[in-house]
Amino acid sequence: MSNLALRVLTGIVALPLTFALVFWREPLGFGALVLVIAALALTEYTGITLAKAPVRVRAGVVVIGVGLVAGLYLRPELAMIWLLTAVVAVSALVLFSPGEISGAGARLGFAGFGVLYLGILPVPLALIHRDATDGSVWVAATIVVTFANDTGAYFAGRFLGKHKLYPAISPGKTVEGAVGGLVGGLLVLLALRFAFFARSLSIADCIWVAVPGAVVGPIGDLVESMIKRAAGVKDSGKLLPGHGGMLDRIDALLFVGAWVYVYAVHIR
Repeated sequence: MSNLALRVLTGIVALPLTFALVFWREPLGFGALVLVIAALALTEYTGITLAKAPVRVRAGVVVIGVGLVAGLYLRPELAMIWLLTAVVAVSALVLFSPGEISGAGARLGFAGFGVLYLGILPVPLALIHRDATDGSVWVAATIVVTFANDTGAYFAGRFLGKHKLYPAISPGKTVEGAVGGLVGGLLVLLALRFAFFARSLSIADCIWVAVPGAVVGPIGDLVESMIKRAAGVKDSGKLLPGHGGMLDRIDALLFVGAWVYVYAVHIR
């Protein structure tokens, strides 16, 4: 089976389940889903960046990161306490399991970045779902824009791509693909708005979600690609056939979710 066919088949199975959980009225249920996703992504991240570190270090990074997700979701007003605790905890974790001293700084950097990267960025989607008016709609819009952008960029790049976007990090990405992703994300979100969410999302909302999302989403994708390229791996894992690992699937979503949280909860 081709990679494209595997991607489509996985999407057919995963998307209905995802949206069922998004529109489930119990907010803690979606919060629990975000927690599980963060744990899976952190496990993949540590397997890439800390492959030679002791198992207790990798496991500790996962535990600290998941704890940060839970703390920020349950008591976001205590964010400074959770962040300070996480930084001290991960520093102590690496300090008391330093391994070869010449590489201790790099391990501390990877561990600390992982805790912040995947201990903070999954939280905005859960907070949108819980705190924003029509939170489920905003989460659905975020997911739709991210995946439509990815799909539009894939096909535009495949058939029209001539100018490389950032070949040192991701040789397959093109400027034409990025433009196609922006157009695809905006059109799909507008169609969704007119079909289902006219009372929740304005046309301006769709523009404010899709256009910045088409900028920050690829940044998230490229950041993960940079991490993988530095480690010499193609995919973060094999959990999702045709898509790679969990981190491969949510890399752009994390950054788009952060923007939509700022817009939907604090700007709109």
